[in-house]
Amino acid sequence: MSTVIRWIGWVALLAGALLITQNSLSDFGPGGEGIFVEQKGEIGRQPLWIVCLYVHVVAGIVCLLSVLPQFSRKLLRRIPALHRWCGRIYAASVLFVLSPTGIYLAFFAKGGLAGKLGFLLLGAVTFHTTLRGVTSMIGGTRDLIAHREWMTRSFAYAASAITFRVYHLAFLLAGMAEEKNYAISLWLSILGNAAVAELVLRRRSQAPTLSSTIPSIS
Repeated sequence: MSTVIRWIGWVALLAGALLITQNSLSDFGPGGEGIFVEQKGEIGRQPLWIVCLYVHVVAGIVCLLSVLPQFSRKLLRRIPALHRWCGRIYAASVLFVLSPTGIYLAFFAKGGLAGKLGFLLLGAVTFHTTLRGVTSMIGGTRDLIAHREWMTRSFAYAASAITFRVYHLAFLLAGMAEEKNYAISLWLSILGNAAVAELVLRRRSQAPTLSSTIPSIS
C-alpha cells in the first residue's frame, strides 16, 4: 500500500509540475496571453515587477522538476551524484531566486492583506527551511537526519504551488468569490502542506527501519 501511495504522490507531483509549466508558458511565454500581468494594472508595467515575476516562475518550475529524481532510491543508488546535483540546483534556485523574488512579489499579491501575508510567510519559511537543510550538511558537523528533515519541510512549502492551484480550482468551481478564494486557497496550501510534512517526519521517526526520507517508487 505504501508503494502505491508513493507512486500516486510521484505521479501527482509530475503532473502538477508539468501543468504549472504548461500554464506558465501559455501565459508568460512567447506569444502568451499575458492575462495575469494585465490583471495587475499599473504594477504589471513596472520593469522590476515583471523581471521578478518571470524569474520567479522559471525558478519555481526548476525547483519542482529538480525534485523528481529524488523520489527513486533505485535511481539514486545507481547515480549517487544525481541526488547531490539535483539538490544543489533546488537549493540554489530557492535561496537565490525563488524566495527573494517571491517575497518581493508578495507585496503586490491578490487576496488582500491575507494574501500578501500568506505569500510573505511562504517565501520566508521556504527560504529558512532550505537554508537549514543546506547548512546541516556543511562543515565537519554534517547531520544527515537534520538535512532530510529540513529538506522535507522545504519541499512541502515549495509544493504549495501545486496544492494552491488545486484548492483554487475547487473553490472556483464551488462558486467562491475570487479574493476570498485566493486567500483561503493560499493559507490552506501552506498550513496543509506543513502539516503533511510533519506527519511524514513523525511517521519516519517512529519507523527506524526506514533509512531514508526520500520516498521510493522503485
